[in-house]
Amino acid sequence: MLSVFAALWAWAAIRFSGGAAGLVVVPVAISLALAVLGWRGSGLFESRGAHVGKVVGLWSAIEVAALVAAANVLEHVHRADLMMPVGAVIVGLHFFPLARGIPVRAYHATGAGLVVAGIVGLLLPAGERPLVVGLSAAIILWGTALLFVLWSRKAPEAPSAA
Repeated sequence: MLSVFAALWAWAAIRFSGGAAGLVVVPVAISLALAVLGWRGSGLFESRGAHVGKVVGLWSAIEVAALVAAANVLEHVHRADLMMPVGAVIVGLHFFPLARGIPVRAYHATGAGLVVAGIVGLLLPAGERPLVVGLSAAIILWGTALLFVLWSRKAPEAPSAA
């Protein structure tokens, strides 16, 4: 799933920064390549039990509620230009309880990277935010997915999440 969300962040970066529509092929290709590598590494798509599903479901629901609330507030105060950086911060924050609850220690770095990308985006001019934040978030998520692919090839007990 990480690579799917990475492709969505990259798509948003391209779409909202005025990039050529054809460029969307690049993030889709990167995400497909990671999915194929992950599939070949097996282990990545194994279930880690009902506990993991409950933790992911709970924190994903909280994440979506926070994103919807933030979007509504930002739209109300006429600052929709801040949605991508605020969204990156919210998505990043949701990785911290996942890191602890699943547990997957690498999610601490993923969460921190996304929070930093969002904060940097808040400091940028509006026209630069989508590209910088979207591509940063995509790269962070692809990096995490690649880490899981590499771990799956080394150890059968490696955490699953790509």
